[in-house]
Order: sequence, then C-alpha cells, then structure tokens
Amino acid sequence: MKIKKTAAALFCLFTLISVYPEKDVGNANIDWNNAAEFSIYDEYKLFKESYPFAKFILGYDRDLEDWTLTVNSYGSSHTFYRCGGLYLPKEELPNKDHYWRVIYSYSKKLTDPADFTEEQKERIRKYSSTQNRKNGAVSSKFIYDAIYDSYTQKSTETHIKDMTLWGKWTRVNENLVDALNRIEAKIYKLAETDSEIQSFIATLSSTGAYNWREIRDSHTKSFHSFGIAIDVLPKGWGKKIVYWGFEKNKGNDDWMFIPLKDRWMPPQAVIDAFEEEGFIWGGRWAIWDNMHFEYHPEIIKGAKMKGTE
Repeated sequence: MKIKKTAAALFCLFTLISVYPEKDVGNANIDWNNAAEFSIYDEYKLFKESYPFAKFILGYDRDLEDWTLTVNSYGSSHTFYRCGGLYLPKEELPNKDHYWRVIYSYSKKLTDPADFTEEQKERIRKYSSTQNRKNGAVSSKFIYDAIYDSYTQKSTETHIKDMTLWGKWTRVNENLVDALNRIEAKIYKLAETDSEIQSFIATLSSTGAYNWREIRDSHTKSFHSFGIAIDVLPKGWGKKIVYWGFEKNKGNDDWMFIPLKDRWMPPQAVIDAFEEEGFIWGGRWAIWDNMHFEYHPEIIKGAKMKGTE
C-alpha cells in the first residue's frame, strides 16, 4: 500500500511539473529574445546545488494552485510562492507585475551595440529612463533575504567578513570568501606569464563589495547590500567608460551606442575566473556595468543546464 501511495505521489508531482504554466517576466539584464524556460524542478535543483548551507523544501498550495519553496537558513524558515519564477512571499503575490524572475537566461555572448535592432534600442531607452527606474519592475530579492539572513542590516552584517582581493581590502558575505580566494589565486598564477593580467593587478584601484544601500534611482535593495556583489574598479577609470549610468548622468542619451572598444573591460581571463566560480558579469547586460560581478551560481548553473552559456 505504501509503495502504491508513493508512486501516486510521484506521478502527481511530475504531472504538475510538466503542465504548470511559465510566466515570462521582462528583465533588462537578459537577452529578451532568448529567455530560457526553467521548470520548478530545474529551479529547485539549481537552488539546492548553489546554496548547500541552506535547506530547500518543495511544496504545493492546492488553494492557490502554485508551487512553494521553503528556505531554511541560519535558523529561520521562510516560504515563497513560485509565481512563474518570481519567488514571492504570499503578501507580495498581488504585486507580481512589479518583479522580474529570479533565475533567468544568462549568455556569455557580449552584447555589441552595433547589433541592436530598433526595437531593442527603444526598449533600452525606456528601461533606463529615470521614471521607469523609479516605478518599473525590479529584481525579486525576497528569496535571497532568506538564504543570506539579510532581512535587516544588523542580521546581514553578522555574516559579512573582511578580506583582501589582489591586495585591496573589501567586505563580503562569508559564503563568498572561498570562491574569491580561488579567483585571486588563479589570477595571480596567470600573472606570472601574462602581461595583461599583470597590468590589471597593478592598476587595480578598489574591490568594493558590501554596502547597505538601494540601487540608484530605484526602490529596491542593491545586491551590494547582501555582500554578494563586487565592483572591480581600475585606477584612472575615467579614461574609459566603466558604467552606463555615469555617461547618462553626463547627459549622453545615446550611451547605449558606445562602442565596446571605448568601454573599460577586465581581462577575459578575469571574467572567466569569476564566472567559473558562480559570478555573473555586468558587462554582459544590455544595461552594462563593466566593473560589476555578482554571485549567482544558480544563474551560471542554469546557463549550463540550458546550453545558453
């Protein structure tokens, strides 16, 4: 009897997985024409593999007909509704249109402004407008508050650690220290024979990470507030453009057309080292931030799973 009940439960689970409808959520950081679809099973697996210090429990709310994911981390438990990949607490479900999906398609192909279509140009202009950044959709970060115990500044800072990266002091979430040490060691090793890497290290100005703040012109907390985003800023960075917002604030409304050759970029080996350790690079976004790396192993692993890397 127990075997029959177990088989029936598994059949129900995989039937629901196969028929549950996906909801496409616009995200300025993805390739709008290539948003890979992830099933609830995919996402559950990616979270489990990416954050082994937390426990994830999959459930289903029959009343709301939606999957739930309960996160047990640092002694606290929080439940989120999948809501098409948004992972929202129950009280935020009425505001689902205000958020982007959590796990999205990440491509390692560098976006070249010379290849933009007129539609893409217009969408970028609209997204980057001050009005949209203040009132438009934002990243859904609720599940990260639970994973990293980051609901308050006080709780967040109990998990922030001091360290140095290529000789520059920084503060990061404790779960990133080992990955960053491996990145540092790999780049130091390459610097023994690579003059470009030597120059990168020698001209590095800062590696700012933890900073409890909101994103500029926005109403959402920055990933720097979790200590999982890091800005690798070179000396004399003003000689080349490192961030779209700096140009826009100067009054350059055509910032999105700035050629790749005029933007500062870390050496490819540095970008590769970060991505191999689970960081996404802001230089790949249409709304580009070339100094910015963000720890999202679930997105990097998702790209490998879907073959979009």
